[in-house]
Amino acid sequence: MQQNLHPIVKELVLIGGCHSHAIVLKMFEMKPLPRVRLMLITAAKKTAYSGMLPGHIAGFYSHDECHIDLRA
Repeated sequence: MQQNLHPIVKELVLIGGCHSHAIVLKMFEMKPLPRVRLMLITAAKKTAYSGMLPGHIAGFYSHDECHIDLRA
């Protein structure tokens, strides 16, 4: 059995599912920090991107266009 050469030494826990957390998750996916585990705790499956909500209310964007899927 292969041993983990880089054990997890820090855990970064994000609570809630705001769009800034979605950005952190994407950045961590693109460039993970060694020995850090990232966890998101939220009851939401999607979060609204607040910058697009006025456009959604005005009818420019659909619900799916201005929400971020946190599960993905």
